[in-house]
Amino acid sequence: MLLLGANMLSIGPMELSNPITWNLPPSKSHMIRWLAMASQSKKETTIKFYGEPGNDIKSMKECMESFGVEVSETNNMWKIRGIDFEANNIKNRKLYCGNSGTTTNFVITMVSTFETEFVIDGDDSLRSRDFSEINNALRSMGATITSNKLPFTVKGPVEFDRVVVNTGKSSQPLSSLIMGFQKKYKDFKIGHVGESVSRDYSKLTFDIAKKCGIEIEEANDEIIVNCEKLTVPKIVEIPQEISLLPISILLSELHDVEFINDRLEKSFFLNDSIEMIKDKNNNLLDLRDCSDFITPAAVILAIRKGGKIIGAAHAKGKESDRIEKTAELLEVFGMECKIEEDGLVIKGNQTPKRPKKPVKTYLDHRIAMTAIALATYTGGEINNPEITKITDPMFIEKILRLSDN
Repeated sequence: MLLLGANMLSIGPMELSNPITWNLPPSKSHMIRWLAMASQSKKETTIKFYGEPGNDIKSMKECMESFGVEVSETNNMWKIRGIDFEANNIKNRKLYCGNSGTTTNFVITMVSTFETEFVIDGDDSLRSRDFSEINNALRSMGATITSNKLPFTVKGPVEFDRVVVNTGKSSQPLSSLIMGFQKKYKDFKIGHVGESVSRDYSKLTFDIAKKCGIEIEEANDEIIVNCEKLTVPKIVEIPQEISLLPISILLSELHDVEFINDRLEKSFFLNDSIEMIKDKNNNLLDLRDCSDFITPAAVILAIRKGGKIIGAAHAKGKESDRIEKTAELLEVFGMECKIEEDGLVIKGNQTPKRPKKPVKTYLDHRIAMTAIALATYTGGEINNPEITKITDPMFIEKILRLSDN
């Protein structure tokens, strides 16, 4: 039995059978990037997708609407008509980014092209995150930014000549610099230092930018960007949120039931990382390019034969410190692991147990989804389950429907 109360989800252990259909929402990584590009085109762009966009996508849409971009919504389709940003006729100079770190990185870069001062803010979780990487890059280009934690003000204009970013902590600053506004610059040189993480996300940025006519030349530790020929496609199709697939893998293995996604498109994006998680004989998971997987991946290893997660140091800078909070989540469900600098060492053949107290989710949607998945097996109470709407607005409803199978 499942009961949804105020900021609390109470779940009784479920006995699942039969193959279960489990489709995913549209990809926020794809859709946020396409919203950024479509907002810069005076011609109408149609964005098609399956399912309901999560709150992070909606945060990006609302920020673009604050700029004056028109977004008309119908079922599984948004039509975007951008504006002339050089006119500087912005509607609203207070931009709220919700829970979305990706949106924040993009918006900071966008507003830094104007002389006008903007205020950037977000929810409590976003306010705890550090934006020094993108902020310091923009400061070196001439922007004035009052703090590295929200809320803060941003005032430009920046000069698009050359900048250096650390891609060893996140790929988002690099992506935002490539897709930021002021699209007439050319020969903009972006140097990058550090051992790059989340490389699939950077590649996604490059691919989308190139589809929009942006020329990108990669040479050693420098990227040269030319945006003079920006042309956004008329129609764009968004794939499903593949980064949530480990949750359904976890549900499947907890209950020994097949979870079927009949709309999952084949794509390069995160494919190698997904295959790594699927491999039941793999006890060493390198999450350098997919640190978002750490929480469900840790539980999957715990109920399999155990193993080690490495390459996930950048997971500390997400909605929560995901290394620390993942270890805490395992402990709450009666499982053991050891924290290391860049990951976890996890004992195998463990059986999750019902938590004695309500489970904290720290306003982190991936912690919450993993906790809810575990509770379908053990039972339990989960705090702030609504945070799952960040990526999947239908997640709790899909969990509730599991008991009907």
